Amino acid sequence: MCATETLWEGRHLYTLNGPLPFRERIGMKKDLRWRKMVFGILACLSWMEFQGDASEKALPLFKGKQIVALVQGEPITLEELDQERKSLPQKDRLDEKTNREAISALLRRMINSRLIVQEAKRMGLDELPEIKREIESFSRIALREELIERQLRRVKADEKEVERLYREYIKEWKVKSILFRQEDPARKMEQALADGKPFDVLARQWIEAKVAEGKIEAEYLNHKQLLPEVSAVLSRMKMGAVSPRVKIKDGYVFLKLEGLRYPEDPEVKERVRKEATRQKQSQSLVKYEEHLRRTYAKVDEALLKDVDFEASKPGFDALLKDRRILAEIRGESPITVGDLAEDLRHRFYHGVQRAIERKRLNQEKQKVFEDLLRKRLLRKEALRLGLDKTDAYRRRVKDHENSLLFGTFVQKVIASDVRLREDEVKSYYENHRNEFTYPEMMRLWDLAFAKRKDAEKALTLLRQGTAFQWAKSNLDGQLERGSKNVLNFDGKLLTTHDLPPEVRRAISGARAGDFRLYESSEGYFYVLLIEEVLPRGLSPTPRSRRVSHERSLTRNLRSPLKNMLQSFGQPLMWRYISNHRPGRTRS
Repeated sequence: MCATETLWEGRHLYTLNGPLPFRERIGMKKDLRWRKMVFGILACLSWMEFQGDASEKALPLFKGKQIVALVQGEPITLEELDQERKSLPQKDRLDEKTNREAISALLRRMINSRLIVQEAKRMGLDELPEIKREIESFSRIALREELIERQLRRVKADEKEVERLYREYIKEWKVKSILFRQEDPARKMEQALADGKPFDVLARQWIEAKVAEGKIEAEYLNHKQLLPEVSAVLSRMKMGAVSPRVKIKDGYVFLKLEGLRYPEDPEVKERVRKEATRQKQSQSLVKYEEHLRRTYAKVDEALLKDVDFEASKPGFDALLKDRRILAEIRGESPITVGDLAEDLRHRFYHGVQRAIERKRLNQEKQKVFEDLLRKRLLRKEALRLGLDKTDAYRRRVKDHENSLLFGTFVQKVIASDVRLREDEVKSYYENHRNEFTYPEMMRLWDLAFAKRKDAEKALTLLRQGTAFQWAKSNLDGQLERGSKNVLNFDGKLLTTHDLPPEVRRAISGARAGDFRLYESSEGYFYVLLIEEVLPRGLSPTPRSRRVSHERSLTRNLRSPLKNMLQSFGQPLMWRYISNHRPGRTRS
């Protein structure tokens, strides 16, 4: 298999000039397999050689832009080549030090792709109704995205806010604590503190009397090691102060704050900055959309509230024709009851009647209306700003159109004449059995503790025959479910390869019914019950057959596709590598 087929790994489909966004949202999954197969084939075809002047001359210009290839009269610009290079997955990224052969292969793939798309257009595939519908849908989505990206490009998090959140996140309290299981001695402790007796003296007395639990020495703890209710109390305390009794699951705790520190962690700071930026952008987008609504729209809230999409009279079909106006949009067609009904019909693709029976239409109408209005307003503003005329938008739409034509051409023209024998599929499967194995999986349950001794006690009891559910409900020292950074396995069937390395080591070699002890990097202790073990094995036959069929077909498509590309003739090319390095241009 050609190494460059890895361009198809990950969540994006890489097209002629970059990643193709939005495909999950506009129904392109059915064509993905064809484009994946053919892109791998094209990447492996290397019959084209450089033609043109190899001397140290500046690249020729086409409409003011430097070009590196002319494909039957259609240019590939230096800018497009650089964008294609930058759009590759990180592991395949080509930088300025990359050798010319790698850049040449990238350019050859772009040329081969362009030739296929040109042939598809000559055949009139771009006039197919399904292609036109797809491009229209994508164009609307892309235009809204261009506006949103433009609006949020300059929105950054306030560095003072980042610093505040960061320091709050990394803060560690130096704390002495004492825990009472019973309320009566806790009340006595509280009264003694109110009478002015020192915390340290009282704590020592209660611990030595085995009425309370705790340590005389202070220790540094971060928010991940503390219960939320304890963190909340500490956040309000002054240095040297002693807290009132704090009710927690295991009893009552008293705290004495003796210090604070802020250990630096650059990675945490960057995560905090990204999250703060994301929140700031989200807030900015909400305000921007509210501004557009005030500027352009007038909504009939009363009508929206009153219209009943579930009523038997006049009935949903009648509402599809209802021209009453729900929202006026300055300079645009209004949103009517019929428009909203139509949008609801599309949302409930399993059938409107089913949604009516489940009382879903009226429940969803407000959300669907807001989304419909939002899309109309964003499109109006994008057109007002002329974003539909920008190079970035046009390139995005062109890339998507080329990708559609690319896959459609191969599916309808090349693959239709390729025959695949059953023995070829079986042969591929037998030669690649390792690729069709599913990983080891385990079903895990857990008990989470703040202290090792509590976890070890639980482990001993469970191995002696104590019922797991009884231990879960009755053993002391367990962390609150839902606490930050506390893992929660809850009987889920998990792929062991995807678990944290420490968990994998703890459960390595375990059998169904085993118990294991695991300490997390946050300082929590888990007793794990391995309820079920599914060993590594071959994946189900239907999936294996489908993948074997696709990959076998990919190999069989290479020869006819190569012959077709040769029949197109060689494009005129300039020696881009000898004169330039990626990311740089010459005037």
